Amino acid sequence: MTVSETETETPNSSADEQIRKIYAKDLKSGEVVHTVFKATRKEKAASRAGKPYLSLTLTDRTGEVDGRVFENVEAADGAFTAGDYLLLKGRIGTFHGKSQIVIDRLERLDPEPIDPKEFEFTAPPAPAAGEPKEKEKERRPEKPERHEDDAPASHKAARQRLLKLLDNPTIALGLDALLTQLEKQIEERVVARLSGQPLPTHGPGPRVEKKPRPPRPERGDGPRASEPPKPEAPRRDASLPEGLAFKPFKALVGDGETPSGGA
Repeated sequence: MTVSETETETPNSSADEQIRKIYAKDLKSGEVVHTVFKATRKEKAASRAGKPYLSLTLTDRTGEVDGRVFENVEAADGAFTAGDYLLLKGRIGTFHGKSQIVIDRLERLDPEPIDPKEFEFTAPPAPAAGEPKEKEKERRPEKPERHEDDAPASHKAARQRLLKLLDNPTIALGLDALLTQLEKQIEERVVARLSGQPLPTHGPGPRVEKKPRPPRPERGDGPRASEPPKPEAPRRDASLPEGLAFKPFKALVGDGETPSGGA
């Protein structure tokens, strides 16, 4: 890198160098520039590896851009001071999302033929407290007010049905009681939380566990194991008349009498 002052270097010493003013707002990453900026800040720093470098803030009327000198740092530091105009050559890069010029060559210029207004940049003032919201509100387009006529037909129908339900005194009283109960529960929970007490529960009582049913036996011809055997149906006495299914009670207790129709 060559670092020199105007008095010791002839301008346009290389035929391939073309000086063209490129403003800070027009810098594009990857391009090589050979242009003029005003150095408003200069500071020596060191990298993590301990290697020194020169950090600059370069300004024109459109904004500011960072500059870095990594080679011949001592010579570059002694070639100019903050406030000087610099003719510099370097490549545009990006660091932490901001444009940065890695300077390969710089030269201090005589300020006489330079228009200072071209290199004066005034940063916008920081917004006062409460101002950002107002400014943001001004930038945002106002949303049009919504009217009932703008609602979809389904919303209108639902609204009409709800209003019709509220006209019913019974339903209105029920809704009012429900809202009152909800407000009461909310208030109880707030008081319990503030006082550190356990939250009240308003759910159903403890559930009663049902005893498991015994497994059903496999299907078969015999009776189920969990059911008692059914008694056999009494057999009809063949000696009785057709209209009489069983013997009379007197015949069973043996009173000696024989009913009519045979025994």
